[in-house]
Amino acid sequence: MDNVPADKPSSPPAKASEVQTPAVTNSGSTNPTLDAPSKLSSWAKNLKIPQPFATSQENSPTGNAGKSTFSRFTSGFGLRSSPKSPASDSSDGASATTQPGFLGTITKGIVDSSKNAVKAVQVKARHVVSQNKRRYQEGGFDLDMTYITENIIAMGFPAGDLSSGFFGYVEGFYRNHMEEVIKFFETYHKDKYKVYNLCSERLYDASLLEGKVASFPFDDHNCPPIQLIISFCRSAYSWLKEDIENVVVVHCKAGMARTGLMISSLLLYLKFFPTAEESIDYYNQKRCVDGKGLVLPSQIRYVKYFERTLTYFNGENPPGRSCMLRGFRLHRCPYWIRPFITISDHNGISYLSLQTIPFI
Repeated sequence: MDNVPADKPSSPPAKASEVQTPAVTNSGSTNPTLDAPSKLSSWAKNLKIPQPFATSQENSPTGNAGKSTFSRFTSGFGLRSSPKSPASDSSDGASATTQPGFLGTITKGIVDSSKNAVKAVQVKARHVVSQNKRRYQEGGFDLDMTYITENIIAMGFPAGDLSSGFFGYVEGFYRNHMEEVIKFFETYHKDKYKVYNLCSERLYDASLLEGKVASFPFDDHNCPPIQLIISFCRSAYSWLKEDIENVVVVHCKAGMARTGLMISSLLLYLKFFPTAEESIDYYNQKRCVDGKGLVLPSQIRYVKYFERTLTYFNGENPPGRSCMLRGFRLHRCPYWIRPFITISDHNGISYLSLQTIPFI
């Protein structure tokens, strides 16, 4: 029994950190010789000066307990209290990951909210501009587009591309956007569609739509020459008969009046309807919710002219004839307007009279 104390030196020697721990943690010691090195060591650690016992202390189970209050406080902000401390490194890594993630979440939320707000305004603007026209709202699409028949589509101008000019680019905010139109046709009618542009004021790069774009331009609120209607109908019929799945896409700027004139004429040419009135009425009901698509008297009259062309001239351009204008009469003309008359054909103005007409 007396030899037991003598065997204790054979046990593992105490770690240096265990020897120094009482000196560091015992702040109530009255021995100035022991207190001074302890305070200096703690102060040096807080100044990031490597300590000879840092490694052994960090490897010990009580390493975290031996950290100073300032070290534990700063580790919460991702500040490294010791360059060799793995615990501080892990805290720093967690903080670095959390902080950018938090800022990234806020930034992403702001960006998403802005995009959603712009999208909502854009959708609202498009619905306001389309007015009474029926829109295609299926499969995630929301386009100013209507299937008149399974193979004939009426739509608004595909804007938003710089090839259509500055105004055409701006119109992409409230009209059909070119990218969405391309995506629609690539989804449902890939390699089976041909676009007919009736705008004289807007053009775009035909290669965007696989080059399958034909232009039959005439001015807004005006009528085309009969020969232009005939050429359009022949081209559309030629494309449709190539494949039963082929579709004809017709648009002007708004996709309503000029588009209605041409599609109503095409329906007559394809013998869907025997009369112009039936063809126009069918188009109006299909294109607009209130049945008011093609309403300009002059454009309605030209569909009737084309009906007569099909009936009496077998779809050929009728021969020209001379006409004499004997007079004209204005009804309910405002008193502050100076009336004048302009006579023109599609090649330009033939006669212009600026003579003031006295009121009766």
